[in-house]
Parts: sequence; structure tokens; C-alpha cells
Amino acid sequence: MATNKNRWIKNLYGVTEPFIYKGLFQAGATAAVKVGELIEFTGNTNTAWVAMDSDFNGAGNIAIANEEVKSGDRAGYYSIIVPRPGDVFEFDLATAAATAYGTNLYWSDSETLTTTGSHILATAVGQEHYPLMQEHLADGGIADMGSTIKSQATVLVTIDLASSLWAVLSL
Repeated sequence: MATNKNRWIKNLYGVTEPFIYKGLFQAGATAAVKVGELIEFTGNTNTAWVAMDSDFNGAGNIAIANEEVKSGDRAGYYSIIVPRPGDVFEFDLATAAATAYGTNLYWSDSETLTTTGSHILATAVGQEHYPLMQEHLADGGIADMGSTIKSQATVLVTIDLASSLWAVLSL
């Protein structure tokens, strides 16, 4: 079941807020959406945003819901987050994994990513689960920090810019 979760964490280039845009949604009873869900511009024959429901080539059709569209809400414009260069988001992984930075990630459901798929949706950027920096033996360091990346259930990512609505807006 989808839950409301703000996924924008930061921007790698110092921008302090996500890029908010207006997106057209169908009536809530037709396609309810939670905050933080991956959304695609394919609803109502490619004229409305709906929760992402498949691993497809986004080609400028992907954003993230910034507010909940509840059952019973009217069709209309609601706020969305348009992923842009450097925006970092947190998503759950379908299966916990030792996800190294640079790992390509794919759609699993509207709130979950996976390490296998057909169309790259995001790239892992976090290192919070990496071991501490290794000490230099030549300088007298005795601790061995190891080289094993810990398995994690969530991952910090940047959204593929070719999939993001940003690809259309930045032309």
C-alpha cells in the first residue's frame, strides 16, 4: 500500500528546494496518488499524471507527486516535483542490496526501485552505507576499515534526466 513520504533529500549542486511544477491529474476516484510516488504522464491517453505502473522508457514523462490526490478529489492541477540535475531522492529497494554508487536502478512499483529491469530510472549516489575511510599502514594506521559495502533497504538516487519531465522543460 502506498504511503505519503517526501522523497527529496538535497541537491548535489547546492539548490535548497525541489523544483515544483503544476501537473494535471485525473479525478481522485479514477487514479488516487500519494506524496512521493513516482508518476508518469500517461493517464487519460497521455494527458494526465498517474502513479507509475510499469518499467517503461520514460522519455520526459516521469515526475514525483508532491501532494496527495485523494479518492473524491476533482480532476485538476496539483503540485509535482520535477527531478533535475543533482536532485537526490530516497527510495526503498525491492530487495535489500549492497548498492554501490553508480548502480543503475529500475522501476519495481511506484515507491520502490530494483537492481534489474529494462529501462534505467535512477542511479545510486549515496555512500552512507560504505565502510569508513581506510587507514594508511605506511603512516602508522592500524585499523582495517574493510572494503565491504553494507546491504541496505533504502537507496539515495538521482533520477535519469532523459526520463524526467526536466528533459522536456529544459529544451
